[in-house]
Amino acid sequence: MAKTPDLVIFDLFDTILDKEWFDYDRVLEYLHDRYFVEFSREEVNNWAMEFRKIRMMDRNVTHKESSFTEQLAYYKEKSGIRCPDDYKSIECEIFRICRKETIGKHVAEVLEYLKAENHPLAILSNSIFSSDCLKKYLGSFDLSRYFDGVYSSADLGIRKPSPLAFLRVCDDFGAIPEDTWFVGNNKEKDVLGAKNAGLKAVYYDRIGDGYDGYRVSDLIELKEIIE
Repeated sequence: MAKTPDLVIFDLFDTILDKEWFDYDRVLEYLHDRYFVEFSREEVNNWAMEFRKIRMMDRNVTHKESSFTEQLAYYKEKSGIRCPDDYKSIECEIFRICRKETIGKHVAEVLEYLKAENHPLAILSNSIFSSDCLKKYLGSFDLSRYFDGVYSSADLGIRKPSPLAFLRVCDDFGAIPEDTWFVGNNKEKDVLGAKNAGLKAVYYDRIGDGYDGYRVSDLIELKEIIE
């Protein structure tokens, strides 16, 4: 009996998409000018710093995630103003204006190969933005069609390297962790986290610092590892 192709999970930023720039000041400027103009920019900036201190400063220790929509709710509490637009629509517009990425080298070729081999594919990303937002962003690069699932820590409530994040994806696919691959560019959050969850981890070594395990310096090399 033929073996079912392994589930392959990818990190998103700096693995599938290469970051050109990210500017959260644009987010605060947009929110101020559109919704909180009666307050000063400094006040809006202070709300952001307060939220970060209360909800985000220890997330690398607790691995708990706070979402962008939770930030919006906090700004509503501080200002007494309810944003008239749907939080999801605000989130997607904010996401669009605060960053720019390009498709990583050989990404499309590797995804085409894996889909041709019938591997189910997923994204697992540490992000304050929702899975729906990430899906739409992938769609703008014509990449969403490759992925059978897109997962954000904003929706899961937990961040990599927590094993729970990886296991949640495996559970949704009915996949055995030992038969699941994870590909990412961060040794601690991606590789160690995946291994601790029982997955087979591939380190995407973009900086040439080496790794004693599955390692690629170009994603095209995955064709030699994942069959």
